Amino acid sequence: MTSSIDVAKYKAAEEAVKRILNLRPRILGVGTGSTVDIFLDLLVKRRELVDAKFVCASLYTAQRLAESGFNVMQLSTVDGVDVYIDGADEVDRELNMIKGGGGASTLEKIIAYASNYRIYMVDYTKLVNRLGEKHAIPVEVLPEALNIVYKRLREMGFEATIRFAKSGKYGYVISDTRGVIIDVRPSQEFNARELAQTLKSIPGVVETGLFVDMADEVIVGYPDRVEVLRKNRI
Repeated sequence: MTSSIDVAKYKAAEEAVKRILNLRPRILGVGTGSTVDIFLDLLVKRRELVDAKFVCASLYTAQRLAESGFNVMQLSTVDGVDVYIDGADEVDRELNMIKGGGGASTLEKIIAYASNYRIYMVDYTKLVNRLGEKHAIPVEVLPEALNIVYKRLREMGFEATIRFAKSGKYGYVISDTRGVIIDVRPSQEFNARELAQTLKSIPGVVETGLFVDMADEVIVGYPDRVEVLRKNRI
């Protein structure tokens, strides 16, 4: 039986495909996650954008597109991206986000930073009044610095948990950029921009899952409709 959340994800992805096809990007950046998977299913069925080039935030996404006959490029070969499409774990009223539930936030942030326009797809349950309500903040760490960073985070008062793989691999979750993921929960309310800077100041931290001012629009799927949020129109 299809849940209301599944329907909402489908509606958001369906609207995103329409937006992308209207924009006709020359180079399209693609993230990773369950809603992105639906987006890819729909895009493959449309068999459009065959002349476009794709830059992907995960090996999984890249393989899916390549197997479907799309032109996938290495991120290292491009210096800019026309449009970026991705999902998110949480979105607040200012369209700041927590991402990285799939362990790919570093490459997702790099591609988003390099993109001229950034679109995110979420279901309605991902909207929050403040970041951190439902999800911890993923922090990617160099393996060599894992113990040092973990200890420092706890000394700073954060609840920090090294993420373990749930299936298919015993041990820590390793990102596509070979970092280890620590899930961090602050003990009190925080300013997303300031917290991102604080976390990044710890030597050994590669990147955080706090995405501040990196969304041009967020497509929100509901069971019966779709809304498009832009920062100046919320």
